[in-house]
Amino acid sequence: MSGLFKTTLTKQSGQDRKETMKTIRLASCAIAVIAGIGLSSSARAEGKFYFPVGVAYGSGIHDATDKLFDFYKQDGFDVTKIDIPVGLVLNPYYEWKTAVGGIGAGVTVGPTAFVVVDEKTYGYGGSSDNVKFSYAVPVGAFLRYAPWPDKKVSPYVRAGVKYPFAGGDNLESSQVGAFGALGLEFWRTKKVGMSLEVGYDTAKIKVKYTGQNTLSGTFSENVTFPGFTAALSVVF
Repeated sequence: MSGLFKTTLTKQSGQDRKETMKTIRLASCAIAVIAGIGLSSSARAEGKFYFPVGVAYGSGIHDATDKLFDFYKQDGFDVTKIDIPVGLVLNPYYEWKTAVGGIGAGVTVGPTAFVVVDEKTYGYGGSSDNVKFSYAVPVGAFLRYAPWPDKKVSPYVRAGVKYPFAGGDNLESSQVGAFGALGLEFWRTKKVGMSLEVGYDTAKIKVKYTGQNTLSGTFSENVTFPGFTAALSVVF
């Protein structure tokens, strides 16, 4: 996902990092305990590794760029905003086939997001053109369940936690969040398949801005990211 801003503004800076490592450790321990219970109950079950990779839409990029847009407008600048709310997503997992279906555990990356601010300043003293860059890459872990793993079309559910690693001039990491998703895998019995998935992620990132004109000081606000997601992946 990406957002592109074309603005008339000057250089900006700001540091206000907030870590939630304690929450991440607690969430990781919870997943480890649940996964351990699942593994112990299916120790003799057949297992297989799957690697879904694809693209995903995330509603959170709109919220982030809208907030950044508001900060710039409040500071007296003209802003043109372009959103491309699609990013890369990876969801590799290992699945054990049991008597009650397929039980899996995996890691997740994405959907990725990038924000570019093209700063243009005009005046009697000359003009300048600077580019500011920010990013957000959610990373997490999940458990999943597929009731009919041997079918060509296999529905599944998955749930876990994510922490969005964010940085740059206008974004910052903020809060870990839980997520859940529903999906369908097609051509499950083939070497290469596809999947469609929708979900919601409650993690948050911080949008920040340092006043340059009518505003003074550094302003920030948390927004939910990725929020609502819809993904299309190739499954290897």
